[in-house]
Amino acid sequence: MAKEFKSILSVSLITILSRITGLLRDVLLFAALGANIWSSAFIAGFTIPNLFRRLFGEGALSSSFIPVFSTILESKKTNKAFLFFNQFIIRWGIYLILVAIICMVLTEFFLSFNLFSDSLVLSAEVFQFLTPYMVFICLSAIISGALNVLGKFWVSSFSPVLFNVIIVAFILVGVGIGIESENFLILLCIGVLVGGLFQLIFTSIDLFRQGWKFDLCIGNQFDKESYKTFWKLFMPGLFGAALLQINILISRLLALSLDDTAVSFLYISSRLMELPLGIFTIAIVTVFFPQLSRLYASKSNRDFKIVLEKGMKLILIIVTPACLGLCLLSEEILYTLFYWGNFSNSAVIATSPLVLIYSLALPFHSITTYCVRAFYASKDMKTPVRVSTYFLIFNSVFSILLMAFFGVYGLAIANLLAAIF
Repeated sequence: MAKEFKSILSVSLITILSRITGLLRDVLLFAALGANIWSSAFIAGFTIPNLFRRLFGEGALSSSFIPVFSTILESKKTNKAFLFFNQFIIRWGIYLILVAIICMVLTEFFLSFNLFSDSLVLSAEVFQFLTPYMVFICLSAIISGALNVLGKFWVSSFSPVLFNVIIVAFILVGVGIGIESENFLILLCIGVLVGGLFQLIFTSIDLFRQGWKFDLCIGNQFDKESYKTFWKLFMPGLFGAALLQINILISRLLALSLDDTAVSFLYISSRLMELPLGIFTIAIVTVFFPQLSRLYASKSNRDFKIVLEKGMKLILIIVTPACLGLCLLSEEILYTLFYWGNFSNSAVIATSPLVLIYSLALPFHSITTYCVRAFYASKDMKTPVRVSTYFLIFNSVFSILLMAFFGVYGLAIANLLAAIF
C-alpha cells in the first residue's frame, strides 16, 4: 500500500502541476481572446484532435496495448516485450499518419465546396491545421503506456506540463507582439503542434533510458498471437471510446449552434470539473491500471479484487470533498481565475451555474472512469461498449430536449443526468 501511495502521490503532484499549467493556459487564452467566435473556433477545432488523443492515445489504443504488453513482460521478459513494442509502434505510426492525411484531405474537400456552415468554417480550418498533432500525441500515449507498465510514471505524467508550458509561451508571445485575433489563432495552432512534438520526444527519451532501442524489426518474427489479442481488445474498446468522444463532440456542436459564447462557457466548466478528475482520479487509474492488468495476466483473482476495491475507496474518499468544494465556490473560483482581460463579469455570471452542474457530475465520471479501466484490465471490452451506447443515446436525446428549454444549461444538465445513469 505504501508503494502505491507513493506512486499515486508522485503522479498526483505532477498532475497538479499539469492541471495548474493547463488552467493557466486557458486563463491566458480567454484573457487574450475573450469568450467569442475566435476562442470558440479554437476550442471546437481542437476538439477533434483532442478527442482523437482520448480515443486512440489515452483510450482504446493505449488501454488495449497495456494488458498485452503486461502479459508479454510477465511471461517472456523485457527483451521480448520491447520487440513487440517496436513492431507495434511502427505499424501504428503508419496507421496514424495515413489517418491524419485523410482527415486533412477530406477537410480541404469540404472547405473547397463550401459544405460547412458559416459557423463551422473557422473551426474546420483550425482542425485541418492541427491534424499532425493527432500523430504526435497518440504515439506519445503508447510510449507512456509502456513506461507505466514498467513502473515509470514521472515522465509520462510530466509531458502534459511541457505541452502546457509551450502553449503558454506562444500565447504570451502573441500578447506581447499584439497580433490580431486571426493571426493569434494561427500562432495557437503552431504552439499545439510544437507542444505535441515535444511530448513525443520527451517520453521517447525516457523509454530509451529504460532499455528500449528503436528497431525496424526487419528479419524479426512478428508476434502474431499478441497482436491478435490486441485487436480483440481494441475493436470493441475503440467502439466504446468512440461513443464517449462522439458524445462530447455532439455537445460542443450543439453548443456551437446556440451562440458564439456557449462553447467557451461549456469548455471552462468542464475544465474546472476535470481539474480534480485529472489530479486524483486519473492519478489513481494510472497507478492501478497496469497493476490490475498484471494481476489478471497472472490469474490472481483474489488480489485483483482487493486492488480494485482499494482504488475505488481512494477515489470516493478524495473526489467527494472536491465535488463539494467546487459546488460551494464555483463563482469565487471563476472570479479568481478568469475575471481579467477580455473575460467579462457577465461571462463569469453566465458560467457559474454550469460549473455547479458539472461539479455534481464529478463523482459519477470518476467512478465510471475507474470501472471502465478495470474492465479493460480484465480484457472485457464489451461491457463498456454496451454502457457507452446507452450513455450516448441518453445524453443526445436529453441534450436536444433540455437545450430547447434551458439553452447551454440544458446541455450541462443532460451531461449530469447521463453521468448518473
